[in-house]
Amino acid sequence: MKFAAALFFLLLAGCYVKNKDLHPCTDNANCTDPAAPVCDLAAQVCVECTPESAAACTGQKPICGADNVCRACTAHADCLASMVCLPDGSCGIEDQVAYVANGGTSATCAKSAPCNTLTAAILLGKPYIKVASGEPVKDTKTTTIDGKVVTILADPGARLDREGDGPILEIRSPTTDVKIYDLEITGASGATGADAIILTPNGGTPKLTLTRVKITGNQGLGISASGGALTISQSTLSGNTNGGISISGGALTVSQSTFSGNANGISINGGALAISRSTLSGNANGGISITGGTFDIVNNFFFSNGGLGSSVGGLVISTTQNAANRLEFNSFNKNQTQDGIGPSVHCVAGAFTARNNIMSGPLSQAAHFGGTCQHAYSVATPGTLPPGTGNVASNPMFVNTTTGDLHLSAASPARGMADPASALTGPAAVDIDGQPRTAPADIGADEYNP
Repeated sequence: MKFAAALFFLLLAGCYVKNKDLHPCTDNANCTDPAAPVCDLAAQVCVECTPESAAACTGQKPICGADNVCRACTAHADCLASMVCLPDGSCGIEDQVAYVANGGTSATCAKSAPCNTLTAAILLGKPYIKVASGEPVKDTKTTTIDGKVVTILADPGARLDREGDGPILEIRSPTTDVKIYDLEITGASGATGADAIILTPNGGTPKLTLTRVKITGNQGLGISASGGALTISQSTLSGNTNGGISISGGALTVSQSTFSGNANGISINGGALAISRSTLSGNANGGISITGGTFDIVNNFFFSNGGLGSSVGGLVISTTQNAANRLEFNSFNKNQTQDGIGPSVHCVAGAFTARNNIMSGPLSQAAHFGGTCQHAYSVATPGTLPPGTGNVASNPMFVNTTTGDLHLSAASPARGMADPASALTGPAAVDIDGQPRTAPADIGADEYNP
């Protein structure tokens, strides 16, 4: 009997501890669940945080939201102490950031006293640099980053330029790893050497990652590289007189980006190109040119690139057979070239077969394709069908071929007509908008979604 009574009281005590947080709280001591350590006194419930206890939010969720839930920062203004929101959602530490602004006068690059050039900030060796908005930050010479690991962040509207002619930014090896977010790099000028960014290996493999970056209005190339690893996402390269990107060797990875109004979009020689969910339009000398190396080209729009005298229309490939090569689920419209070159796709790559592409638009030549590659389950109209299986000559019925909206309309014959054996994996798992593809998939870059 005594044992039963003792057991009853023991179970009662355990039940009280277990259900303690279900009762109204009056202070933080009542909130024992680590997932809800703060008492919302007004509601008398345990929560992640309150405005008065915002310090409960740390790490990659440093901001207390209006719903009393900790979240990642999404803007620099969320982080009042440093005014720096890092890419992982955490707030930067002020002492780890060098601040740059046009008109800055300090060599310390402090938040309250910024320096006026990117070069000065880099010399401090801090892991983060913050570029302020307003007038462009300029230097009298090319800013060189050599052997540094640094992340450059920018306020909305922040711009980087330079005084006088020449490149704006040069990234060198041997161990350089530079990440740039939200910055506009513009205005490189000069008869020669007016590329906005130069990537130079110098015996190593420098890395440059651009996210939400604009490279516009430069008299040379947007980016020239003789090797290294270049990664571009959610960025725009436009109006660059000598072209968007020219890279020799190295690796170029592009996603969700736009190349428009350049001399040419991308030229790569002997490297590895992977591009997905991107748009190349109005590039006067062509969209993409590939010589040697490997390619992975999936889910892209190619619109109105090249001209009647250009050697590149939408895409020209000249390389050898490689199992890594992939050209699938792209939409080509109104691209042009000189006679003898396929205005949509001109491909020489061994026994390679391109699949599930739309090649269309007004055509002064006999076909949209050229070269020796095969094509399968593709739309080619007007003109001759390419060699291969499953190809059709039908109007793909894009939404708007005047503005370059190459999404499919509801009545498009390309819907559900892709190769049923296609691997909907990697970049082909979704379409240009990130919508999931399902078998039987649609031909072209867009998976129709009303």
